[in-house]
Amino acid sequence: MEHLLLLGLVMSLWESYKTSVFICHQVLNCNIDFAIISAQNPAGVTGHPYLNLRRDKEFQAYLNQQKLPYRSVIGCAPDHSFQEKSWIVLCEKNTAITLARQFEQNAIYWVEQGELFLVPVLLTQHEESLGNFSERLVLMPD
Repeated sequence: MEHLLLLGLVMSLWESYKTSVFICHQVLNCNIDFAIISAQNPAGVTGHPYLNLRRDKEFQAYLNQQKLPYRSVIGCAPDHSFQEKSWIVLCEKNTAITLARQFEQNAIYWVEQGELFLVPVLLTQHEESLGNFSERLVLMPD
């Protein structure tokens, strides 16, 4: 019974990931390939805001250490009711998956030639195309 409940939770998380939109405060060039990765809420478990902030700072420091270019972005529910600080990272897809695994993330978003993909990392689902990334981008002035 517990296995079925866990499976239902995982499927629900995956479905919610598929509806995400992305809030950014800077114009993006969507013609380059990049990943969207968060270090918050490891394995999909909502963490305390302080722990999420600490994980986010650790991830940013790691990106700096690895000399990977990045920009801040917020992944969120379409109604903005749930928001998770994330990073647009300019790197190879395999590098992004490795980073996400290191920071215990269920999945990443991968943008390739303007197309948005949901890519499982800790989960066993299959990669899915979610359409045009620019249609999910919400540009917010500072």
